[in-house]
Amino acid sequence: MPQQDYPIEKLFDKVAYKYDFLNHLLSFGIDLMWRRKLAKKIAALNPLSLLDLATGSGDMLRAILKRCPSLHTYYGVDISEEMLVLAKLKGLHNLLVADASQLPFAESSFDVATIAFGLRNFQHRLLSLKEIFRVLRPGGSLYVLEFSMPKAVIKPFYLFYLLKVVPWLAALVGAPKEAYIYLAESIIKFPPALEVVALFRKAGFNPCGFFPMTLGIVTVHWGKKP
Repeated sequence: MPQQDYPIEKLFDKVAYKYDFLNHLLSFGIDLMWRRKLAKKIAALNPLSLLDLATGSGDMLRAILKRCPSLHTYYGVDISEEMLVLAKLKGLHNLLVADASQLPFAESSFDVATIAFGLRNFQHRLLSLKEIFRVLRPGGSLYVLEFSMPKAVIKPFYLFYLLKVVPWLAALVGAPKEAYIYLAESIIKFPPALEVVALFRKAGFNPCGFFPMTLGIVTVHWGKKP
């Protein structure tokens, strides 16, 4: 993977105002369905408090709030100030600029934590998962929605789309091409689901599991705090 000459938060600052448009365009709108499905699963837990990490422009958090009337408290956390500006414009509150590896919350503060399309960009994944574990209440759950490698039959086409088509389309609409090359390659380098689950266990979560969606293009990884 090519190294960036700026921190990851600056990368997202650079793409912020094209981010939503490109998400929907490049996924053919299916990203909205993925978030809805996860939001319904969160709502079924009837949580009172939620922490959404890598909140970005707020689409995951909005999907949860729309379907989860039980929530009394929520926070959205991201390292990119520009992304959180977009989330605020969508009517979201309680938004904080913070790193997932150093969360400004007390132990056992939240019933549920979520990450949508952000874990692969965490520089300190295990440390971040341990921090999330710390701020979850006993019995609380973490759900991570993340891109993954699809079934073998479509994998070659998917890789071509990620590495060639995605950066070209991004540049076509005025987004920085190098940022989308990095983001595409970050998907390819992200570990398979079994390794992610093993990382969850190492952080303290038990039980843990995962389930793929859309032929494995995305996977939801989950873990509970004993």
